[in-house]
Amino acid sequence: MASFSHFFLFFALVSSFLSLSQSLTCSSQSFPNRSFTHCQDLPHLNAFLHWTHDPKNSSLSVAFLASPPRSGGWVSWAINPTATGMVGSQAFLATLSGNAPSVGTFNISSYSSVLPTPKLSFPFWDIAAESADGRLIIFASVKVPPKAKSLNQVWQVGPAVDPKSGIPAPHDFKPANLNAKSVLVFDKESGTAPSPAPSAHGGASVSPAPAVVGGNGTAFSANAPGPDKGGVAGIRRRNLGLVVGWFVFLVWGIITF
Repeated sequence: MASFSHFFLFFALVSSFLSLSQSLTCSSQSFPNRSFTHCQDLPHLNAFLHWTHDPKNSSLSVAFLASPPRSGGWVSWAINPTATGMVGSQAFLATLSGNAPSVGTFNISSYSSVLPTPKLSFPFWDIAAESADGRLIIFASVKVPPKAKSLNQVWQVGPAVDPKSGIPAPHDFKPANLNAKSVLVFDKESGTAPSPAPSAHGGASVSPAPAVVGGNGTAFSANAPGPDKGGVAGIRRRNLGLVVGWFVFLVWGIITF
């Protein structure tokens, strides 16, 4: 009878652990005072994207989450208006500057030229950065071409940012890094390649939205509270705690079974 009870408990623990592990995806992430219509677990670099597309004013609002490979590292989410890879990407890049997360903008014209710039090839606003649970989060809203059905997105993580120049150190060239790109489809029924971007703009938005940021000429701008404070966006800590607890019980079940 004792063996049967141990087996039943062991089976229940395994099932609960697997269920909780599977739930630790974008659907378990929340953002105080922010909401998004869609989310997706990106296929590489353990990254996540939450997004809302508004075709009425041709805008896209996003929250991008990823973990830098080491302390002081960076994460980036970008739109490539004309191609599918890194070159030509218009990027938002977040890092920790001291204890405060910050986000800057980059026009990646070539592999050898990754420089901070206050201008991108489309209007943007409401950029901010936060950190929680070892992840950096980038918030941004951008203008997309009218009637756009999709866009090319690129994301990446890297080891460090030069504090003087604001230039990010090169990322790894592992398969996960090289394949960190996809097409974000707004309309699931008729996804098409994005149209070429308009001419270069600063951070100011032509329409919609107030609270315009990004056009101040600085490499990075801190627009969020410090890291890991109460109410900061990220994976819900109680889910992680439950996983750890269930894992301990799982090990105990294996030993005593």
